[in-house]
Amino acid sequence: MSERAGALLLLLVLVMVLPLPMVGLEGSLVPVARFVQLAVGLSALGVLEGTQGMVGLFLGLLWGHVFVYGLLLCAGVAVLRRVAGALVPSERVAWALVVLALLALGWAFAFAEYDTQFHHTTAHASFAELYR
Repeated sequence: MSERAGALLLLLVLVMVLPLPMVGLEGSLVPVARFVQLAVGLSALGVLEGTQGMVGLFLGLLWGHVFVYGLLLCAGVAVLRRVAGALVPSERVAWALVVLALLALGWAFAFAEYDTQFHHTTAHASFAELYR
């Protein structure tokens, strides 16, 4: 596995599991992938109904979160890639990044609790409940 593939895997896992706050809705902590789901769904509504008023405002808010948090996660993974490169031999950097991704997944399944007003059953959802 290449170092780039390991970094991409880590980025994808963090996009799926890392709870980040939603500006404008206090107390919401959801992963970037959830922001993408909501933004895509609202974009479809905007195409059908128009983007005037709250639809357009909320659409901008959601896509803004996706863009900003996506850039921050890319920068964070780039830093982790450099740190891993400094701490482990170069042929093992990719595997160090994979281990970080597996630890993030394990944490998400075992301990993470996401707070969202957009969940169908409860405001507090586990990782498995968030994406079902």
